[in-house]
Amino acid sequence: MLSKILIALSLTFLLSISVKSKAESYETGIGLRLGGISSGITVKHFIGSTTAMEGILSFNRHTLLLTGLYEKYQPFPKADGLSWFYGGGVHLGFFNNDKGYEYFYYKGHQNKINVIEHKNADVSFGGDFIIGLDYKIKNAPVNLSLDVKPFIDFLPGFYGYWEGALSIRFTL
Repeated sequence: MLSKILIALSLTFLLSISVKSKAESYETGIGLRLGGISSGITVKHFIGSTTAMEGILSFNRHTLLLTGLYEKYQPFPKADGLSWFYGGGVHLGFFNNDKGYEYFYYKGHQNKINVIEHKNADVSFGGDFIIGLDYKIKNAPVNLSLDVKPFIDFLPGFYGYWEGALSIRFTL
């Protein structure tokens, strides 16, 4: 599975090099989201000059999470290629082996890593919020985003999560 993802990303990178990129912006970006529970593959497509749709396919141990976000962008004056954005959306999660998210956190002075598992759930559904910074590197087919994306599960129970991530995308 990982080798297929790497091949797809490599092909996307090679295609994006051959496409002349816009100096300050991009229309579509595909890449990796590196962060918490919703780490995985990210695809962002601008549907207007200041609005975008983002899809995230996350996969962890025993988990597949699909997230769809609507985002609004505001450029920073005198900072070419840099924008801040905010938005929201929904997610749908699927679990196997009767496990939910495995959410790791570090606990203070005792040097322990604890795992929270929400068991006995096959499916989850909830709402997502996002706020962050987006930077398109000038004259390169690369986009970087840094964001905070809290989300809430409504099913199978009411749980909240707080996470941040770095996304690296090749732009078309």
